[in-house]
Amino acid sequence: MIVKALTIIHEDWGETFEDFCIYYQLDVGLKGVEGASDMFSFEVISPTRLYSTIEDIEIGRGYLIMKDYDQNKVEQTVKRLVEMNREEDLEGALKNLSPYFKWGMDK
Repeated sequence: MIVKALTIIHEDWGETFEDFCIYYQLDVGLKGVEGASDMFSFEVISPTRLYSTIEDIEIGRGYLIMKDYDQNKVEQTVKRLVEMNREEDLEGALKNLSPYFKWGMDK
């Protein structure tokens, strides 16, 4: 399994550099198979923004939490998570990514 595309969907910056939330879409699929991919989404969020959005309780699925936004670190982390699943069958690999990212196939 490989990362086929990693796309920033929306950026939401607050008044300071410590207040941000970047929305991503991740497309993964089998190497050598053109066009076929599964879509995940996640948010890169600062502790400041996370704190301001929590009303009662928040489950961490679908969040990468960073003090300082660094797109290269986001890309490296996502690629590492996807590569950890390269030995698995496609369905198993997708399920293994599901705890980290929001998956369109989740029920």
